[in-house]
Amino acid sequence: MRSLSALLTLGLLVAVHEFGHLLAARLLGMRVSRYGFGFGPPLLSFRVRGTRFTWGAVPFGGFVHIPGMNPHEHVEGEDASFATARPWRRILVLGAGPFTNVLVAVGVLVALHMAGTHVAVPMTVGTVVPGSEAARAQLIPGDVIQRVDGQPVRQWAELVERIALSPELAVRLSVLRAGVPHELTLTPRLDGRGLGRIGVTQQYVFRTHGVREALGLSLVRVGRQTRDGVLRLARLVTGRSRVGALQPSALLNQASSAAETSSDAFQRVLVGLSLALAVFYLLPLPALDGGKILLLAVEALTGKRIPPRVETVAQTLGFLAFVAAVVMVATSEVRHARHPAAGSSASRATPAPGNP
Repeated sequence: MRSLSALLTLGLLVAVHEFGHLLAARLLGMRVSRYGFGFGPPLLSFRVRGTRFTWGAVPFGGFVHIPGMNPHEHVEGEDASFATARPWRRILVLGAGPFTNVLVAVGVLVALHMAGTHVAVPMTVGTVVPGSEAARAQLIPGDVIQRVDGQPVRQWAELVERIALSPELAVRLSVLRAGVPHELTLTPRLDGRGLGRIGVTQQYVFRTHGVREALGLSLVRVGRQTRDGVLRLARLVTGRSRVGALQPSALLNQASSAAETSSDAFQRVLVGLSLALAVFYLLPLPALDGGKILLLAVEALTGKRIPPRVETVAQTLGFLAFVAAVVMVATSEVRHARHPAAGSSASRATPAPGNP
């Protein structure tokens, strides 16, 4: 049931993404022939201002059809088609989907901050698990962690990553305790996924914020999470990280667990999922929004329309690259499921932010 709720949430975010394309196309004067929520036989269908809306039997994801998006499609009423619009208009329509996902993330965070939520205290220890390596090293709540092995850490995610990548290796922590510096040495334990853990959580305090402050905090949070996601993806592409850190099951498991924990935690994971979708769709693969935007940027700079055949070949190659990536991730998922503790090389890559 938990996994089902997480999948439905992901599907809803995809549908919202497609609805962003629809709104942008309509605002820019393009004709939208159909928008569908879910797949399979339609359970509900109605028409609004020339657009057919359908509700599929399988409530997962969605799609939008804008005449002219397919370069080989014959369109009646060329004036309102996607194909005849100027490149910058088509770029706005394509970028509206990821932008909508970002807006969802900002909106959820603003609502959380205004209603009151637990805010992290930068680099401050909240709890120490009894009997853990942190307890053995006499790390206590309220300690402010400043450096790991002499290198400064400014984000809790950096601490998690450093600890996770150092199982069974001595780690030196520089902490500030009541204004007095201390040096502690501990050895992270190896957990069932091949990651290092020391048994601490970050400190949080409950606060409410006004509209402006909530918006500012939300924008900073979204910017930071987006940057971290792009950097992790870059490390994966350049070979400095492996697939295990970005497994889809990790995101879904996190969403499932958060849904069972509290609405606050689930909404935070919802923000992460929405931003992950935005980054994913903006990848420069011709089959995705980012790749199509790249082709349109080339067209705008050269002033020449890309031939439909070239566009089709580019999209086909991009789709094949995407399928290859899916197969690679699926293979890693199966290997991880069969040998959860054996592949420390795969699971030690770059863990998601959490508690070391």
